[in-house]
Amino acid sequence: MTDLVPPPAATDKPFCEPTQVTLDVGEQATLTFEPVSQDAMFRVGTVAMSKLAQSEYEVELDGETVYGPAPIPPTDIDDLAMTFYPALGFSQRLRVIVRNLKDTTGGRTYSVQPVGYEVM
Repeated sequence: MTDLVPPPAATDKPFCEPTQVTLDVGEQATLTFEPVSQDAMFRVGTVAMSKLAQSEYEVELDGETVYGPAPIPPTDIDDLAMTFYPALGFSQRLRVIVRNLKDTTGGRTYSVQPVGYEVM
């Protein structure tokens, strides 16, 4: 997490929550990440997702869209590059929305991995 701006303090708690979801044709998944502690502030610098053609990606922080809808993810799950400079903050929830827009049959698996830290 040394690339995060602002960098976490020694007392801050790292946040990295990888998950996967399989979507059929035309399906959408909304993944929600919330602070464990009340009154917590999170900083998120990376939101990585599987980069699949005919898909749509969106990121919301506390109800405000900060990325997308777009045909490519903020960064590919294989790269885990920084997405936001400086890291964006949220206190209530991070929502990641992924849509499978492919028009042929069969499910597709999307990996989603937000990375940041909880300010302690």
